[in-house]
Amino acid sequence: MAISNQDNILNSNLKELIDLLKPYIKSHKYWFVFLNIIAIVAAIAQTMFPLIIGDAIDNAFSDLDLITLQSTFFILIGLVLLDLLAQFGARYIGLNFAQRIIFDIRQNIFIKLQNQELDFYSKETTGQIMAKTMEEVYSLRDILTWGYRMTILMIFLFLGAISSMITLGISEIPNNNFGPFYLALAFFVIPVIIFITISKTSANNRLVFYNARFKFGEMSEAMAENLSGIHTVKSFGSENEQIEIFNEKNHEFYDAALKGAQVRGLLQPGVIFIIGLAIVFLVFIGGYLVSIESITPGTFITFMLLSLQIALPGRFIGWVGIITQDANSAAIRLNEIFESTISVTDYPNAKAYDNVDGKIQFSNVTFSYDNNSLALNDINLKIAKGENIVLLGQTGSGKSSLVNLIPRFFDPISGQVLIDNIDIKDFTLNSLRRNIGVVHQDAFLFTMSIHDNIAFGKPNASREEVIISAKAAQIHEYIMTLDHGYDTIVGERGVTLSGGQRQRVTIARVLLKNPKILIFDDSVSAVDPKTEKLIMENLKNVSSNRTTIIISQRASSLKFADRIVVLDGGTIKQIGSHSELISVEGIYKEFIKAVNEQVKFMDWSDNDEQKNLSKIIPEESK
Repeated sequence: MAISNQDNILNSNLKELIDLLKPYIKSHKYWFVFLNIIAIVAAIAQTMFPLIIGDAIDNAFSDLDLITLQSTFFILIGLVLLDLLAQFGARYIGLNFAQRIIFDIRQNIFIKLQNQELDFYSKETTGQIMAKTMEEVYSLRDILTWGYRMTILMIFLFLGAISSMITLGISEIPNNNFGPFYLALAFFVIPVIIFITISKTSANNRLVFYNARFKFGEMSEAMAENLSGIHTVKSFGSENEQIEIFNEKNHEFYDAALKGAQVRGLLQPGVIFIIGLAIVFLVFIGGYLVSIESITPGTFITFMLLSLQIALPGRFIGWVGIITQDANSAAIRLNEIFESTISVTDYPNAKAYDNVDGKIQFSNVTFSYDNNSLALNDINLKIAKGENIVLLGQTGSGKSSLVNLIPRFFDPISGQVLIDNIDIKDFTLNSLRRNIGVVHQDAFLFTMSIHDNIAFGKPNASREEVIISAKAAQIHEYIMTLDHGYDTIVGERGVTLSGGQRQRVTIARVLLKNPKILIFDDSVSAVDPKTEKLIMENLKNVSSNRTTIIISQRASSLKFADRIVVLDGGTIKQIGSHSELISVEGIYKEFIKAVNEQVKFMDWSDNDEQKNLSKIIPEESK
């Protein structure tokens, strides 16, 4: 997959990284200020060290002044200890500062993802999201810990060194001695060359690092998708094909990561070479100036020690440049999440409405997922309080799209959805969804106890309340056969339970929430007919005074319906009771005929079993 925002990456400079970190630095400004102060103290201590040694060589050593030597010795010891304490403090504060920011960024990403709606997740893959939220955040650690600290130290060391050198040089100009000043200018060339080198390569490096992260996300997606669908892989015996797919993604990431390694391998040694070469020239120039007595040996040693003070941390300046560019690439990917638009939000005047009656109305509703093809077209439907509605239609007819508009998982492009004659956009999202319970076809369970899974929507529910809901969903008896009963921990996605058992737990979860509007999105498809019959009978009891909408392709669900709504191609084709719809030609009558033909086609060995199944088909259709 190609990178779509290549030009933005090339032209990004460090804006994305700065924009990302700025609010977090403000939130932890005291840590940031302390880190800078301590870095300045360390830079001052390291700059003073060569100056005192140079002065001692020119004065104390030549005059053999023991008192001056002793005081110089203790001053140098003090500077070493001050530098030690400053370096320790900078590391401690730097790590705390970095971890606090990383914690906040990770937390805010999760909040952003929780507030995103379903259309965002239909466009972003799980692997890319996981790579962005974990790998990219973690990659900021280096720049926030020692990268920034090293940069600040280098800046103040350079400023201290160059100002000291220029001061020494200027002090000799009145004596017509320009040697120290020329040496200071020669030293100044070093960081300029390094800065130009890093700047010239930064744009291409950012693209290299971004591509490596993008390919890591694709590889993560291949892994996540395979593990989520491992049952399908095993059932089709497609392990070798999946290995090939992952191998391809793994190779793509390997190639991208190798290019990143090449950047690191060339830039860092290149900077070290420039620094080493510069020191050689300084030794040559300085030695020459000493030989012609243009500078003193003490001044020369001061210049050399200052150069070495810069050179030692300067060896890492190339690495700092690399991790800064890498962090900027990570910031670009993180900003793709932070700057993503949340499609469904509370409207400015939205209010919290609780305990709705459950009357629902679709008024001229048209909806599209991509603004091209229509999933629903001019839907008009009124559902009375406490009415039981079954939505019927072929796959892709718009049944799920219709019910997904009620809790505002999506918004229609035109028309209104109303509850109790109030536009659902006038509800706060939280209050709207508190009044609605949805059982999805994908029966997802969290890795926690069965009790906690059922109580997910009502965490403070008592065990008795959980049991009542479980009984209504026909899962209580099975739970009691488990060694730990309701305290049994189910595995990831509930794999310790069968499909039908997982589905019943999710039904119990929604029943415990006790909403006024119940939506079952083909949620009994995974249970056997006997269990379905029991669930539907219990739903008939618990759904009194509740509005219930069931999406189902099973004829047994029709007995539950007060009215049946038949959809096709995103429009409502028929509405009515079974007796009304079976008496006219149309999609519904064809559906019932197809069900009857299936029953007749079966070769039954047990006539009683056939009779029992036939009972679920309404009499008028036989």
